[in-house]
Amino acid sequence: MIKIREAKLKDLKSIQKLALLLFEKEYKEWDKTLDLKWAFGEKGTKYFKKRIENENSYVLVATENNNMVGCRIGTISKPEEFRIQSKYAEAELMFVLPEFRSKGIGTKMLNQFIGWCKEKGVKRIKLITHAKNKEAHKLDRKMGFEDYDLVFEKEI
Repeated sequence: MIKIREAKLKDLKSIQKLALLLFEKEYKEWDKTLDLKWAFGEKGTKYFKKRIENENSYVLVATENNNMVGCRIGTISKPEEFRIQSKYAEAELMFVLPEFRSKGIGTKMLNQFIGWCKEKGVKRIKLITHAKNKEAHKLDRKMGFEDYDLVFEKEI
């Protein structure tokens, strides 16, 4: 049975492993600019630890038999200066092991994150996924997220 709970500092290495799997997938399929050493490097370790410990961040883990099979990381952030909203949340990272996908884990974690955002008084959530990650887009749209900004990049 899958259990979803808030992450604890003891989950740090397992979260880093899932983040690395996400980066490896995206690197292989879409984005050669990703630094595959980041998740376990000094900056990545600091980032994940801060997210777990900070009251303005929310880190969820999905486990089966005490083995981590997914995670969701989000945080409250300030909007761009030209926006009128005072609080934004950003759903920064989500990954579920391939063999556990399509079982509702991503939906449950996103719903919990949305609930947390409401408790914190957040009115708008930004969710960024790679443009070519159609699988993630399907979940995002199912959860009521709409296309908003479109970012273009060009290698020169």
